[in-house]
Amino acid sequence: MSDEEHSLIKVSSGLLSALSSGQLNIDVFKKEILVLECMVAGTSFRNLDIVEPELTATVKLEVRREAGNEFDAFAVALQYSDTKVGYIPKVKNEVIARLMDAGKSFYATIAAKEWEGNFLRLDVKIYMKD
Repeated sequence: MSDEEHSLIKVSSGLLSALSSGQLNIDVFKKEILVLECMVAGTSFRNLDIVEPELTATVKLEVRREAGNEFDAFAVALQYSDTKVGYIPKVKNEVIARLMDAGKSFYATIAAKEWEGNFLRLDVKIYMKD
């Protein structure tokens, strides 16, 4: 039997050229990793009445690094559209902040939400895109 008969895919010079030049990117091992579940900090300082009905489990929140934040050097904000929803709590944000500083990307989903008086309690799951 030839090597070609033992191959899973036929490898041509064109395929090798595309792979080596970076023209073709195969992310077979790409996955999203759950790295943190937490309550969102700072929601009581936001006017979330308008966007609250839209904050469902299917929504992906943008995770943004705020390196210049005067209150927390490792601040990581959670954003929905044009609205800052709050922050990853200060006691839980350092690792995610450092990973973001190194170029890693994250997003968050809503795990639970509940109004407690004027305070919107939001529980989120933070995922790293790897």
